[in-house]
Amino acid sequence: MDTVLVTGATGFVGSALVRELVQQGATVRVTVRTTSRTDNLEGLPVERVVADVQDPDAMRRACQGCTMLYHVAGVYRTWMRDYGVLHRVNVEGTRQVLTAAREAGVQKVVYTSSIAALGRRPDGLPSDEQTLFNLHHLRLPYEESKFNAEQVAWEFWRNGLPLVVVRPALVMGEGDIYPTPSGRLVLDVLRGRVPCYFDGGIDVVDVGDVARGHILAMERGVPGESYNLGCEGNFTLLRDLTRLIARVGGVRPPALRVPVWCALVWAHTLTFIANYVTKREPVATPASIRILALKRRVAFAKAVRELGMPQTPLEDTLTRTVRWYQTAGYV
Repeated sequence: MDTVLVTGATGFVGSALVRELVQQGATVRVTVRTTSRTDNLEGLPVERVVADVQDPDAMRRACQGCTMLYHVAGVYRTWMRDYGVLHRVNVEGTRQVLTAAREAGVQKVVYTSSIAALGRRPDGLPSDEQTLFNLHHLRLPYEESKFNAEQVAWEFWRNGLPLVVVRPALVMGEGDIYPTPSGRLVLDVLRGRVPCYFDGGIDVVDVGDVARGHILAMERGVPGESYNLGCEGNFTLLRDLTRLIARVGGVRPPALRVPVWCALVWAHTLTFIANYVTKREPVATPASIRILALKRRVAFAKAVRELGMPQTPLEDTLTRTVRWYQTAGYV
């Protein structure tokens, strides 16, 4: 039976993908780092290989004998003490992983990018798979790293590696143990740490849909093509998103609306305190405010049409997300 390799398998999206693959009867090998939390892999019949995406020898060993690769591993943070990690892991790590895959003769690769790597259309229409990144002026470290990592992936495709790119929207759901910035948003609302909202919005997608979307991309995706993974109609304004989270969680929603410039001042202040005092991730950063304030809508019709991407409504996703955090003892 073919062996499938998943990098980033201990993370939010990666572990959801592994669970789905195991359910479908696949033989799965996963990479784990020595520092990884493995809660999300407990009880799953998978082969574990200790490997960091920055270690070329370890990645060569991990890829040996695998016919398919899901490269999900990456750093998703809007605040870091060392932003160079984003380049080293997301960009150069992708180069190491794909080099190892090519040398091992992997037959097909699905690379996990993000809608963060998309630009915003000047006509205001939803960004589709052809919308080039044009947000350099906003100084968005994570978004820049995902855009640059995609360029690495496309370089390997041009040189003969059968590769498909998928770009999930803002992922929510069960199992975000670290949590990611999307999970932190939910927790901050539930904990009453979000006193206000501003005019912003984003597309949200269910982690289970994203996991299935990856598998569909491996089965049906055309090498050299990209697919935005999301649910049409799940774009939500920040006001509505926080209210829905609060309603499901039984807490008060943020009541005060502030202008974007005020939110930016607040985020700059929080980031300064995080950098020099607390050394802990702030509730908001200037980058997170800027990306939400864009209210960039994304088109997902291609993945629905060509892959059969599942479409879970926003309220269902958020209800399960909140319930999971409550049951898991985060709030």
